[in-house]
This record gives sequence, structure tokens and C-alpha cells, in this order.
Amino acid sequence: MSARAVAKLPPIGSNPSQGISARNIERYEGLTGPSYQLSSEKEKFNLPQPTILKAYVDTKSGSLDTWPAHASNQAASNNLQRPKSHDRRLVPVSPNGNPNEAVMPKPKFLEQLEAFLQKELRALESVEVGPSELRLQAYREVFEYLIEDFKTYKPLLSAIKNEYEMMLAYQREEIRHLQPLRSMLVTVSEQCDQKIIALRNEEKQEMTDLKRDKRKLMEQIDSMKEEQLSLKEQIQQLQDEVASEYHKYRDECDARKLLVADINDLRYQQEDYQKSQSGMQEGEEENKEDPVLLKIALKKAREDLSSATQRLNEMIANYGDVVPRRDFEALEKQYHNFQEEMQTMQEDHRKLMSEHDTLLEVHKQVLAQRDEFYQELEQLKRSATPRPFWDKCAAHVEGGEERWKKLSENKNSDQLVDVLLAEIVGGDLSGADLIEGRGRGEDVPKYLRYEGKVKPRKIGKRDLGLLIKDVWREKTVYDNEKNEGKRSRLEDFMYDYLLRRFGLEDTAIEWGYNLLEASERFQEDVRISLFHDILIGKVDEEVYHSQLQTLAKLIQALTKTDAEASNQGSLSKENFEQAVKEFFPLKSEESIEALMNAVVEELKLEEGNNTIAYNELFTEDDEGRNGPFINKIREQEKEERLQYIEDIKNELGEKEEVKQQELRIAISIIDPMIEKNQLLYYLSRAFNVDKDKLDQAEPTETEVVLERLRTGAVNRSGEGDMVGVN
Repeated sequence: MSARAVAKLPPIGSNPSQGISARNIERYEGLTGPSYQLSSEKEKFNLPQPTILKAYVDTKSGSLDTWPAHASNQAASNNLQRPKSHDRRLVPVSPNGNPNEAVMPKPKFLEQLEAFLQKELRALESVEVGPSELRLQAYREVFEYLIEDFKTYKPLLSAIKNEYEMMLAYQREEIRHLQPLRSMLVTVSEQCDQKIIALRNEEKQEMTDLKRDKRKLMEQIDSMKEEQLSLKEQIQQLQDEVASEYHKYRDECDARKLLVADINDLRYQQEDYQKSQSGMQEGEEENKEDPVLLKIALKKAREDLSSATQRLNEMIANYGDVVPRRDFEALEKQYHNFQEEMQTMQEDHRKLMSEHDTLLEVHKQVLAQRDEFYQELEQLKRSATPRPFWDKCAAHVEGGEERWKKLSENKNSDQLVDVLLAEIVGGDLSGADLIEGRGRGEDVPKYLRYEGKVKPRKIGKRDLGLLIKDVWREKTVYDNEKNEGKRSRLEDFMYDYLLRRFGLEDTAIEWGYNLLEASERFQEDVRISLFHDILIGKVDEEVYHSQLQTLAKLIQALTKTDAEASNQGSLSKENFEQAVKEFFPLKSEESIEALMNAVVEELKLEEGNNTIAYNELFTEDDEGRNGPFINKIREQEKEERLQYIEDIKNELGEKEEVKQQELRIAISIIDPMIEKNQLLYYLSRAFNVDKDKLDQAEPTETEVVLERLRTGAVNRSGEGDMVGVN
């Protein structure tokens, strides 16, 4: 049957109270695309048999109403029946609803149309005026009724309606084509902004380099200026020395001229004397020297010698004990430095002496305490039993040395005994004897609906692991058989499982409470922690199945590598590591190294053994527990998922609310290789709407959106900014 036939008004003459309120609202939810059109098919109604008609009720004839043009805006009535094309009676109604105030009424058919329209809008919760597909569909149906009843104007009204429908479809198609362009425009704009920021950063770096070069050049200029001043000082000193030497030269030159004049005078005197004594000395040899001249020269030489000797003695007497000024200043400076160092050392010596005296006092006290403690120790040795070495328990407690340190921190021997007993019996010895029931409210899961006290069973870790393993196996069979592959909620399945396994409802609920309590106690186990989070709704079940699919694909990849190498059921350490890197291309080197260390720990490989039996890494013990390799993969997957969500949070910034389009852009930037279906799944989970209704998603608080993503199977698809997880 077409949509037109579904919304058809009841036949004329039928009971008006039937067929109007029963509406299938879901038929409007699919009418959001432009391809929807109302069917022009007509529904035919046969007249009832005369024998079943009621006399004076069903056979009563109707009457025509008249409606003046000036009364088109009067008297809107409430709670009317569905529209009819006959049986129209004029009922005076005032605008405020008072029948005593008579005004011109509307035709019955118009009143029924308006009442039908208002009732449809109320049923669809679209009373408020605004753009809405649901309101438009209601008005479409009313317009269809008008077209069907006005036969004369039906072709024109149908043509008008078709034109509007074609225009609406065209506009929707245009909007659909423009949405990707808008997203592309936003992406291109952000890329341009990033390029501009990068260019600005390069310019800033270049400006920084130029400023650094400028500072170096300024320092070089200052050093050259200082060097110039130093050279000027040296030139001035050299000029002064040249002037001094010039004065000395002038004095020496004048003295030499005076000496030459004296020598000439003596020579002239000698010549005159020789001429006067020429007669007396004729008999002497001509080459014999003049004794007078020799006497004069000797006398002059003696005078000069005595003068020089006197000056030398005076110099020795005056400056014999004098040192150069330069050496004196250097020695004086060294003296001051030594004096300052001596004062500092004296002060340090005084402090050291004071500290030494204090240490001597402390040493005496420590010696006294040592003697007291030694005596007390001797007494304890004689009276006390040997203290147990509690660190031995670390090798036998679940979780190893790290968990034992947490359990034994700040506890005495008596408390450590209680801890060991709690680990042995699998429960808390200090816990309550009975568990308080949560009641029978609708917000309580069905497997926990109980009023009163529940007996604790203290389920051990081994029994809990076997029970969880059986729950997952039974749930997989249940979903395949009952739900045709669709996954049911774990908390809904738990009631049926416990009831089927333990028979009685009280026993099943008792096991449900103890199962939940035990899973809370053993949170350090990755497998039990994941089951607990899925059971209370903190994590989506898809995370568990995603981990199973990852492990299945990993063993397939290792098997394929083995088939290409030797097909012996084992791989060399290098081939195994290369296969893991190819399967996890986004993991860092630190993460791969952590996985390889887990392999060595689980298989207990010796240093020279490079053969890895990879099938043993995927086995389970009788409790359903995996080895360190599988646990490390699950830990890294959880940390990588949280890091992925943190990157999305950083990309969104400090926004209190986020829109669907903003989250889409942030995920596309963080994970550019994500597929469209996966992106739609993330968006629908974040805004809690179906994939085909993402355009109608309302802005949601950022923390709510991120929390929904954290509880889902959200993982990075391609290369991006990642932090290595060890």
C-alpha cells in the first residue's frame, strides 16, 4: 500500500472517532530524501450493505455549508473530527471558544482539515513553527485531501504541488552536492592557515638569525673601536717618546758643536805656540808629538773621568735599592689577592671548626644511641623469632613483583598474612558477610534485581576465568541462533545465561552478584577488567570482538609468512619481528621491542635460540588466560585508543560543545587515512544517532562526545601524529 493510502481519511459517514489517532509515526522518519513522492494511487471504499446500517443514524442525509469570504479568519475550533466532503453543519463558535458569542463559523470540511492537521503535528511533536520534514509531510497530506475533494481544480493544484516538489528535490540535491565542497573548503582553509603559520615561523627564524648576526657585528664594531682607541694611545706615547728623543738629540748636537769649538780654539793656540817656539825646536824631530797638547788632553780626560765617577757614585747611592714601578704594582696586586684569600680561608676555617665541634657532639649522641640500639637488638635476638622474607611471595602471587609491592606496602606481618590468605581463598577476609541487593528498579540490570541480602561465594580467580570464558562462548552461540548474528547486550544476556546454568532465579541472581564482585576484585587482569567494563556498560562489546579479530588476522599473517619461508610451524626471530612490523605498521620501534621482549619472556628463549614457535603464543591455559605477548598487545591497543582520543581532544581545542561537522574535520585531520564507513560509525557513536541522521545531530558537550568514543572500538586507521606505547 502506498503512503497516500496509509494516510487516507476514513470514508464519509463512518465514525469520526476511529482511524485518526492511530498513526504510524515511523513512516515519517524515512521520508528525508529528495526521492520521496506521494503516490497518486487512489483508495476505493465500497458502500456498506443496507442491512448493517443503523436507522436514522447512518442513513441520515447531510447538508451543504456556505462560507462567506469575510469570515475566513474566524472561529478556529478544537478537537474536531477527520475531514469529510459532506455532512457540513454550521455551528456558531466565537473566536475565544464561547458558543454563546455567535460568529460566522467555518465549513465543516475546513474545520476537519485544520483539526486533522493540528492533531498530526501534535502526534509528530512538531507543533512549534520551524523548518521540519515531519511538518512538511503533514501539510502534504492536507494538500492531497484538498486536491482529491476539489475535482475542478485538481489538475491545477496537482501541477502546483508537483512544481514545488520538484523544486524541493532540486534544492536538496544541490545542498547534498555542496556539503562535500564546504568540507573541502574548510580543509583547504585550514591547510592554508597552517602554511601561513609555517611561513611566519620561517620568517621568525630568519629574523632571529639576522638579529644574532647584527649583535655579532655590533660586538665586532665595539672591539674595533676599543682597538682604535688603544692604537691612538700608543701613537700618543710614541709621539711623546720621539719628542723626548728629539730634545736629547738637540742637546747632544749643541754639546758637540761646543766641543768642536773648544777643540778648534785649542788647535789655534797650539799653532801659535808652535810658531813662537819654532826657533827653539828646530833641532827636534818634526814627527814628535807636542807634550803641552798631551797634558791638556790628559787633564781634560781626568776631569771627565772624575765627573763620570762622581755621577755614577751618586746614581748607585740614590737608586741602588729601587725597583721598577711595573714590578712594584704587580707585587702589590698579588699581595692584596693573597690577603683576601687569607681572610676567606680564615673565615672558612672558623666555620669548619664550629661544624667540627657540632659533629663531635652529634657523634657522641649517635654513639650513645648505637649502644642503646645494640643492647635492644641483642635482647630481641634472644627473645624474638626469625622474621620471614616476604619478598619470596612475589613469584607466587598473580601480577608478579609489581602487584606484590602494591599489596604489601606499609603492612606489618599480621596484615601480610591476611593478604596471603585473601589471595589463596580469592576474596577479601575483611569484607561483609552478606551482599546488599540493589532492588528491583528498572535502572537495575535484570540479573541483579533482588531485594534483601545475597550470600557471598568468594569466587576464586580460576573459577572466575572459566566462568567468563563460558559466558563468551554461550553468548556467541546465542547471538548466532537467536539474533541472527546481531549482538545482544551482555547485561541482558547474563540473566538468561545464569538462569539456564543454575536453574533457580535466586541462585542465578546470587551468582550474578558474586560474579560482578569477583570481577571488581581482579581488575589487574586485562581479560577480567575488559569483561567487567563491558558488563557494566563502560566499554562497548565491539572492543572485545575487535581484539579477537586482530589476533585472528595476526596469526593468519604469521602463518602466511611461515608458508613463504619454511612451513615448519616456527619462524626465525628476524622474520617474526618483520611480520609483526608489517601487521602493525603504526606501532613505534619501542612498542615492537616491548612485544619482542614479551615473546622472549613467554617462550623463555635462551640467548642463542632464534626460533619462535608462534602458535604457542596464541594458546590459553585451562582458565582461559593468555600469555604476556597477547596481554601486551591488548595493553598497547587500549593505550593507543586513549592516545587517539587525546589527539582528537587536542585538535578540538577548548570548546565546551562540539558539532558533528567539527568532529568530522578533527578526525579527518588526526587520521587522514580513515575510511568513510568507519568515520560514520565514530560520528554516530559520538552523537548517539543513526548514520543516516547525522545531519540532524545536535551539538553535544565535548566531554560527553570524547567519553562515548573512549568506550567504543575506536582505533587509528592510517599514519598520523602518534606517541609510542611501550
